[in-house]
Amino acid sequence: MKMDNWENLTDEELVQRVRNGSEFAFNELVDRHSAMVYRQARAITGSSQEAEDVVQETFLKAFKYIDRFSASKASFRTWLLTITRNQSINVFSSLKRKAVRLFAEEGSEDGALGSQPNSASRNTDAESALSMKQEFARLTAALGRLPERQRTALLLKSQEDMSYEEIALAMQSSASAVESLIFRARRTLLEILKD
Repeated sequence: MKMDNWENLTDEELVQRVRNGSEFAFNELVDRHSAMVYRQARAITGSSQEAEDVVQETFLKAFKYIDRFSASKASFRTWLLTITRNQSINVFSSLKRKAVRLFAEEGSEDGALGSQPNSASRNTDAESALSMKQEFARLTAALGRLPERQRTALLLKSQEDMSYEEIALAMQSSASAVESLIFRARRTLLEILKD
């Protein structure tokens, strides 16, 4: 099969080819899903560097345990996001401490930036960029304060546009529990951001 035909295969067809020893098929799966895995890992860990490590670990585990994947239980995407979630949780607690330190360091750097002499328009641009950066950091910190299951359910819904049923499979839960997690996550996030 020519390389350009790999993209026409479904994930499940590619998985079968991986099981038969095809590295090209696995590379196609990585190409298809690495951005999604990265987004989810980044959202859970809050760290670009750690998210990249999670992506690598996720695909290593997927390759190692490809025989455990069952299309009758979940889509490949859902199965992969379950691995991503578990890998991300493994590193989250230490990253939470790192994020607090990083946020404090960025705050001092921002102060230095604000004290530099600039033209009025550059000050406005810098202030706008600083404000956006601070709001993003505030939202990231608020997400980090959510309980892990609420944060994961919310991010799978908002970033990956997964259905409640898909999220339930990825989180090994029920759709009604996922709906409740997302509702509580949104409510808690609003309360945190009001402070």
